[in-house]
Amino acid sequence: MSDIVASESDQAAASDMRLWRMFLVVYATALAMVLFDAADGILFVGDIDDQLRELQIRHLMSPQGHWFDLSLPFISMPAIYVSPWSRLVDLPYVAIAWLLQPFMPTAHGLSVAFHVWPPMMLSLCCLLVAATARRLLAEFVLSETALTLSLMIATVLMSIGVAEFSPGRIDHHNVQIVALLMIVAGLVRWDRAGGLMIGAGAAISTVIGLECLPFVVIAYGGLVLCYICNVAGVRTVLVASSVSMASVTLVSAMAFIGPAGAVSTQCDAFSAPYIFLLCGFAAILGACAAIQRDRSGPLQRLLALAIPAGALLIAAAFFFPSCMSGPYGIIDPLSRELWFDRIWQEKSILYFYENDRRDLLVLLALTAAIAAFVAPLVRFRMRERSFGPAIAYLMALGALILTVFVTRNIRFPIALMPVFLPAVIATMTMKSPAFDRAYRLCGAAAAAIAVALCLSLVLLRSSEHTFDEVDYMTASECAGQDFSVLGAVPPGRVAVPQGVALPLIMAAPTGFSVGAMPFHRASPGMKRMFEAFMTPDPQLRREALAPFDYVAVCRFPLEADPAQAPLYAALARGDGWPGLERVNPPTRSDFQLFRIDHAALR
Repeated sequence: MSDIVASESDQAAASDMRLWRMFLVVYATALAMVLFDAADGILFVGDIDDQLRELQIRHLMSPQGHWFDLSLPFISMPAIYVSPWSRLVDLPYVAIAWLLQPFMPTAHGLSVAFHVWPPMMLSLCCLLVAATARRLLAEFVLSETALTLSLMIATVLMSIGVAEFSPGRIDHHNVQIVALLMIVAGLVRWDRAGGLMIGAGAAISTVIGLECLPFVVIAYGGLVLCYICNVAGVRTVLVASSVSMASVTLVSAMAFIGPAGAVSTQCDAFSAPYIFLLCGFAAILGACAAIQRDRSGPLQRLLALAIPAGALLIAAAFFFPSCMSGPYGIIDPLSRELWFDRIWQEKSILYFYENDRRDLLVLLALTAAIAAFVAPLVRFRMRERSFGPAIAYLMALGALILTVFVTRNIRFPIALMPVFLPAVIATMTMKSPAFDRAYRLCGAAAAAIAVALCLSLVLLRSSEHTFDEVDYMTASECAGQDFSVLGAVPPGRVAVPQGVALPLIMAAPTGFSVGAMPFHRASPGMKRMFEAFMTPDPQLRREALAPFDYVAVCRFPLEADPAQAPLYAALARGDGWPGLERVNPPTRSDFQLFRIDHAALR
């Protein structure tokens, strides 16, 4: 008996050793990629979200900051902007800066945190990747060399997902990837611990934002189908995931939005509607899985879930009717036309063709080819009565399909699908006629994808985009210009084109605010700015600028059409405007600041 126990102990130790070796390979490869990305100071996936997140965290750490108060006074539309972004993402940066306070000023501590935490979080991401790959490889044999190479290749193919963890990339997408990988790792485990990971990942992804809800729905849809079909082990997984999802949801509500936020209705952020749905569905799934008998038929299981779930959805529609229009219902028609409808990540994959983004098209084609080769592995697992990998695969496949229609999702399939690659390579080394036939079909499918990509690159040529005044206002960021003139005037509200808004606030002394930034909750301010700079109606312009003290515009090298944007065209070429008094800068700068004389403004 002691020999058997020792043998099992040795096997567990060997398994743990293999996990940590796999983790080191994945993390070393991923860390090299993010450090290479950060070497030139320009992030491959960096965007304005990082800048606003930095401003949000710095405001929180200021004397005016409060944990549950997400209002950002430096955006005044003229109503103060209230951020929908979760404190869960802010927490580690604040914690690191607080720990560094005895050694350096808070501002410097935050700068260190912005560069240190994303690579630290990458280690958790890579541990989940290694744990998932190890489970998928459980019945297959790979030499150490082949295993190392397959893990390195898989990590490289996760490029855009890995790039989300570069130093300075402090937007929430990296945390979302970790949450999705928690779900994938939990599905592959298919036990009580796996259920806890699934529920926690689903709740965390929703606390952060709503982008990942389709993938959470796919995961739980797969679990529900397995429950209806009485798949072995699914009840344990469902009960654990339900307890975990409800617990994490309630704890997060108290920790990150507080009691007042937990009962408020914010259709675009974690609040009462999503707390109600997450806890409600968790209670229904957990109760059915715990109470229902094994001998219950599929129809009984389906009805036991469908009736209370349908009632829950009807109740949610009754209690939160404003959310029926979706998370972007706040955007007014003018801001939707001139801003939202122009955002590349809200467009389909055709945008990549029109703008000649061949790098992204090739990455998607490679991910689609991997998806084709994963299918036989999933089929094999299902024959072995292992359905967790199939649900995880459907999550990654769903993300890939959704990216075709909404390109903002591109990071998710590229982060998830390559996790299956080591197991695929392992099955390719097996001398199995069934796998050989399947992979010949997969090779044909991958070849078809390659041919389709080549043909599409030839047939779908990039389009010639005609830039207009809205594009100029977005592109005019005043890069490298002197903003010190702001220190020579009293703080106040500044009306600016959206391209200048973030650079101005990053450089301005305390007390200044801008009328809008390019984020959906700022659409009332964006509407005012479009009206101020583009309307030919003097009365509408005066009304739009009435709450503001200053106007700021950067000189722009391209000539704007005065008929399309009278005020912007005049100021962008360096001219004046009746009712705007130029504030002379201390040095030559393309950044121009004007005081508003509301009585003389026309």
